[in-house]
Amino acid sequence: MYNPKILERINPTIVKQYSYCPVIPWIQVKLNIYEPLTDSMKIAVENTHPPSGRGQVYVRGSRGSAIIDEIVEDKGGRVIVERKAYRSHNYSRYIEQAVSTYLIARSVIPGIRKIKLVVGNRDNIIDISEDLAVDVERILDLIEKSLNSDKPPSTSPNPKKCGSCWYRRYCPHY
Repeated sequence: MYNPKILERINPTIVKQYSYCPVIPWIQVKLNIYEPLTDSMKIAVENTHPPSGRGQVYVRGSRGSAIIDEIVEDKGGRVIVERKAYRSHNYSRYIEQAVSTYLIARSVIPGIRKIKLVVGNRDNIIDISEDLAVDVERILDLIEKSLNSDKPPSTSPNPKKCGSCWYRRYCPHY
C-alpha cells in the first residue's frame, strides 16, 4: 500500500545506504532499526561542519528532506557543498547522495548549478547533467517503491559486504 509519509523519510543518507545495499533502508524504515553511531561516524559528524560563521540548511521538498552542509554563490549560480570526512572505495555513493540532495532542494532553492563534494582535503566539482539527475531520480523511485512494500527488495548477498554489515542480523537475505 502506498504511504505518502514515506517521502518524509527519504533523505540523501538513505540514498547512500541504498547504493551500498537496497535492504538497509527497508530495515531502517519498516523495522525502525538503525545502526548506532560508531566512533568514526561521530568523528565524521564533528569534522564536516561548515566553516565558522556559516551554517547548515534544512530543506524539505517534494522528493524528501535533506540537510545541506552549505550553499555558496559563484558566478554560475548556487553551489551545494557536501562534506565527507573519509574517502570511500565506492565514490559513486557519495555522488548519488549529493545529487539526491540537489534533487530534493531544487524545488525549494532555485539557481543550484553545481555540487562541490569535499572529501577530506580534496574538492570535487560535480556539474549536474540531466543524465546524472535522471539516474539518481531512478534510484529515488526505487527507494520509494521498496519503502512502500511490505517485502524487502531482492538482492544477492555479497560476502564482502554482508560479513561486516551491522544490519545482517535483521536481513531477510543473509
